[in-house]
Amino acid sequence: MAFLPGLGGFDEITLRCVREADGAPSARKPSKVDLRSDNALTLRLLGPFAIEGPGSGDKPMPRKAQAMLAYLARRPGVSVPRETLTAMLWSDSEEEQARASLRTALSSLRKSMGPVADVVEASNAGIRIDDERIVIDADLFMRTARHAEDVDALTRATELHSGAFLEGLPAVTAAFDQWVEAERGTIRSQYMSVLLRLTDALFEAGDTEGAVATAQKLLSEDPLQEHVHRRLIRVYAKQRRFDAALKQFDRLRSLLDEELGVQPEPPTMELVREVRRARSGGQSKASGPGMAPQASLRGTPELPRAPGRPSIAVLPFRTLSKDAEAGFFGDGIAEDVIVELSRNPDLLVVARQSSFRFSEEEDTPEEIGERLGVRFLLGGSVRLANDRLRVTAHLVRCSDQRELWAERYDRDIEDIFEIQAEIARSVTGAAVGRIVETEANAALEFPRDRLEGFALISRGLRHMNIPELSEFDKALECFGHATEVAPQNARGWALLALTRLYRQWYFQIEGNMAELIPLGERAVALDPREPRAHCVLGVARMLERDFDRAAHHFEAGLAVNPNDDLLLTEYGRFLMYDDRPEEGLQRIREGMRLNPYHPNWYWGMQGRCLHTLGRFSEARDAFLRMRNPPFYTYAYLAACHLALGDGEAAQAAHASLYRLKPDFDIDAFRTIFPYRNPETAKRFWATMVAAGLDAPPQDLQN
Repeated sequence: MAFLPGLGGFDEITLRCVREADGAPSARKPSKVDLRSDNALTLRLLGPFAIEGPGSGDKPMPRKAQAMLAYLARRPGVSVPRETLTAMLWSDSEEEQARASLRTALSSLRKSMGPVADVVEASNAGIRIDDERIVIDADLFMRTARHAEDVDALTRATELHSGAFLEGLPAVTAAFDQWVEAERGTIRSQYMSVLLRLTDALFEAGDTEGAVATAQKLLSEDPLQEHVHRRLIRVYAKQRRFDAALKQFDRLRSLLDEELGVQPEPPTMELVREVRRARSGGQSKASGPGMAPQASLRGTPELPRAPGRPSIAVLPFRTLSKDAEAGFFGDGIAEDVIVELSRNPDLLVVARQSSFRFSEEEDTPEEIGERLGVRFLLGGSVRLANDRLRVTAHLVRCSDQRELWAERYDRDIEDIFEIQAEIARSVTGAAVGRIVETEANAALEFPRDRLEGFALISRGLRHMNIPELSEFDKALECFGHATEVAPQNARGWALLALTRLYRQWYFQIEGNMAELIPLGERAVALDPREPRAHCVLGVARMLERDFDRAAHHFEAGLAVNPNDDLLLTEYGRFLMYDDRPEEGLQRIREGMRLNPYHPNWYWGMQGRCLHTLGRFSEARDAFLRMRNPPFYTYAYLAACHLALGDGEAAQAAHASLYRLKPDFDIDAFRTIFPYRNPETAKRFWATMVAAGLDAPPQDLQN
């Protein structure tokens, strides 16, 4: 959006888009925030669907037109392919009828919007919302919520959440309704996170009444949140309202018994004993179990400390059902997660014999972290009922007890050991991705020359994940410095070589990749079990067309760590060039599933496999999911659009290619595709030649 800048513009977002509250923000029920500006159109998706603003029409909008606009609004600025919309909204119709229905819905949408209908732009390539001219409340809420820290910002975020996503919208189609439920879950999860952070922030600021009101709102959303009940009990104790604190405990105990058949956790029982002592004349502590840490700890990044790598302990998974098998299964999940985490050389994982001595019910994350010397804790719970299994997992940073990631897994019990292995691997991949992102964010807060080995690597990875030449140069600086301060660190040498390879391959297109092989071999010599060292050698050997050696290195790396998402994704690309694109596609998707925080450019890797397979519609959709795609992506897009018969979109992609890379050389570009099978290469290259990429479009030639 034109007036919604990137992360650095958060203050501008709140000042320009959220009305300032009168009086204490926490004491007032959040109201419908005025998002409008003098020339902005507002689309409300939180609560009942509505369009507001100057020039907006007043005619009722048909239900499927509302559905289409809502879907487009959750992908602002992205041209959504017509096939995607017809598959979601008219899947029960024949192709021609579905397209006709889409045109009708688009016409109805424009009539309803009146003079501002042109905010919805349609072309052969797809349909998009002009995000320069519209404020979308759901998008604004999510942006604000992610970066809110203090009381005012968190309060503004709650005010932006004026209801459930598309509240009251009747059923449309099974596919669309499923998408709506997923969006509701995502937005609701963010809203709950905001309320929890606001409760803690208000308490830390001394506004206990505001903390009570916000905690009660959290419990109205989900009454079984025991950690929220503890917060309320603590606040009541702070106010010396001991009877209210004990009544809150009684409510919690009844709820847990009726709904789950379990007793309150030990930290809750200890807190209640403390309240009873205080009521009988003892002294209540100022802080303790159930409440947030001091404000000085919130959001403070840590400098790396020995042993440099992030350290983690996996706690036994808590059993929430009376079935004894659930307890064995929970221990099995935790043990498998420890094994999978231990494969990652970036992590120091505490042994089971040490971590299983602790429990989330009896100790706080800060206490466990101090006693085990770890920065992160991974825990969870298991519930077994009839033939259904529910496993929850969460990752907590010990220093501020902040929950960094949480997920729930619901499964039918068939082969319980396969389910155990699947969940353990999924938990591992997601947790590692979140840890890497958290460490990288912390490293960005400090000057490069103050960082040690692992922090430099974390920071370099953040730059490396953005496919832009300037970012790759920053990554090279970080990895180069990492090899200077820690010359025996194989990971630093491996990533230095891999970044140089990517920079040369992606942005220079030509060059001698063989000169990078000694760097990779140095990394392997330092640590034969370093997966990224095998990764760089696998890619480099592939580019030399030495497929047997490339396969050896990819397989050696995956034998060490089958959960390395980058290695899996690069192995998928290798399989594509080795004339096994279907298998390669599966590997790339496996890597993306393992790490939900994967770099955005993985979509490009998926698109390349699909392009090679001739699945042009899916390939195009994958390429379109890349943010700020590098120049060469538009070459693939031009070929895919043309193969789908969309000449206009192909021409637009062709023009974008030459705008981003005026000196684009198609002959040099041809040399970077190491297909093993000449016939596969010929078929792939025919799609590129057909797009006329050998020269700029006419309007760019002068």
